[in-house]
Amino acid sequence: MSVPLHDPEAGVPVCLIRPPSQFPGSNMVALLIPPLGLAYVGGALAAAGVGFAVIDSVGEAPDERRPYDNDTNLFGLALETVVDRIPQGVKIIGVSSSFSFDWPLCRTLVGMIRRRFPQALLVAGGEHVTALPEESLRTSELDMLVLGEGEATFVELVERYLAGDRELAGIAGTLKKGPGGELVSTQRRLRLRQLDQLPRPAWDRFPLRAYLDRNLTYGVFRGRSMPILGSRGCPYQCAFCSSENMWTTRWEPRSPKDLLREIRDYQEEYDIQNFDFYDLTAIIKKRWILEFCQEILDSGLKFTWQLPTGTRVEAFDAEVAAKLFASGCRNLAFSPESGSQRVLDRIMKRVDIEHLLQAIRDCEKIGINTKGNLVIGFPEESRAEIRETIRYGLRMALAGAHDLTYWAFTPYPGSRLFRELREQGLVTPDDAYFDSLRSYADTQSTRSLNGKIGDRELRFYRRLGTLLFYLASWATHPSRPFRMVWNIVSGREESRSEMVIRRRLGLLGGGRQANRT
Repeated sequence: MSVPLHDPEAGVPVCLIRPPSQFPGSNMVALLIPPLGLAYVGGALAAAGVGFAVIDSVGEAPDERRPYDNDTNLFGLALETVVDRIPQGVKIIGVSSSFSFDWPLCRTLVGMIRRRFPQALLVAGGEHVTALPEESLRTSELDMLVLGEGEATFVELVERYLAGDRELAGIAGTLKKGPGGELVSTQRRLRLRQLDQLPRPAWDRFPLRAYLDRNLTYGVFRGRSMPILGSRGCPYQCAFCSSENMWTTRWEPRSPKDLLREIRDYQEEYDIQNFDFYDLTAIIKKRWILEFCQEILDSGLKFTWQLPTGTRVEAFDAEVAAKLFASGCRNLAFSPESGSQRVLDRIMKRVDIEHLLQAIRDCEKIGINTKGNLVIGFPEESRAEIRETIRYGLRMALAGAHDLTYWAFTPYPGSRLFRELREQGLVTPDDAYFDSLRSYADTQSTRSLNGKIGDRELRFYRRLGTLLFYLASWATHPSRPFRMVWNIVSGREESRSEMVIRRRLGLLGGGRQANRT
């Protein structure tokens, strides 16, 4: 049994903070979802007997929206309110920093916290600081960073600091400021090999019901929805992806039985009808996914589940599709990224695009709703190659895909292409660059890093590809637009486009306007 590392009478020694969510002002839909990563950190602290407080800025004020700098909106608590809610006497403050677009906001919040709590140890973790550790530490008031998979690292850091160790030397997976301002790094911590040993997310410490009661979910809303994780990592090394930097290239699944136990508990405790899997890619090993589906079928539990972040297709076939549907899977995403084999070779995306089309057909045949993701505007990509991708998008429509998003290439920190463009002097990780990342959620601000194609032309291709996809989809599946209208009017969702339209119309989730503070 763990021994608490704090005196309850003296208050909590640790505070975990999720900053407000920032979105472009013209964003079609703001996805306000529970912070699964931070909840896992909380679970690890709880398992170690460490007392902690949580400030989930979004979950504590999900209906509030306020204008912020540079034509953006903040969803959740005002920054001043976040600082006001930090318990007095706290010794360690941990801030989540996952999205590079939000980094200037996070940096501002950290500065405000430092002024109010000058003696506290300020720590950050997440995808952004892992991708740009030196820049994040040098340009902020942070004392230390937790890099990569963070649960074990943060618990060791907290236990040593609360035991009186102020040097915190040699903690694997960290970067800290030395006494003279120099940066002191350690070797990366090895990832946990048995995910079943990972303590469950500490949802009891988070305002989870605020999300559940407002139907705020990452995937298509098919009932009261819960985030869950079945695996970590991805074994592939796509040049545009930063997951290798964060999670390495090892894919590690949980045991199907342990995963189903968590699902059962959430159904009983929170009355959950649907589960959104946040995995980078859940379908890597055919044997594992079939075993998981069979566990669901044998259990007799009834729920839907989906893979909104996407999955690979190497292990996907008609047998897998049938098992997915039988076990309750109703929505998943595929990400071929490009329809041009030359582009795929350059970006090191290993995918058989013909096999992917067959996977879409298999899903369409049995009733699984699929979404595609395509990226255009890669460095050196030609107009002819973009047209190849648009034609491939049409083939996805003909195969039966329900939705498709065209993303403009964005060099995410931690990716191989980001490093190459930075070495060439084409990308500098400053505030202007972070702001350029808004194009992931805002077609109006499409930015091109392709020397042959400008911003306006790339934006035109995004819109053209989207228009042609839906025209082809509806022409070959004429009942879809009518079904979409019926679902929207009747309060149902089956596809990603229906989700976007309903949220845009304020029919699900959303937020009321708040005054600037």
